[in-house]
Amino acid sequence: MEPLACDHKVFEHDRVHLRVDHGIFEVFRRNRIIGSYRAPLSWVKVRAEARKGGLTRLHFGNIEELDEPIYASTTSSKHGLVTVEIQTTDEPLYRAFFTELAQLSDRQIAS
Repeated sequence: MEPLACDHKVFEHDRVHLRVDHGIFEVFRRNRIIGSYRAPLSWVKVRAEARKGGLTRLHFGNIEELDEPIYASTTSSKHGLVTVEIQTTDEPLYRAFFTELAQLSDRQIAS
């Protein structure tokens, strides 16, 4: 695996903190349940699930196939390792961050 063009990238919004440091992706969320997710960026997948009430759930997990996009929409009930609930109006901010990570790691964003 080649090193990323940028060793350190951070995205913070509301109660969510996402970061990449030396090719390792981490997600932290501020809530009553302590939980985080950490994996090599090349293994990360994020699936956005639209919910009622103006909410979107972001499910973080590991890819099963090497050509899977880093970010895509889902209607599947199969969930990831960590889930973060965000306002649907904030989803474009997250998508922009994952688009940037996809470019850094030579991966795709699903349309």
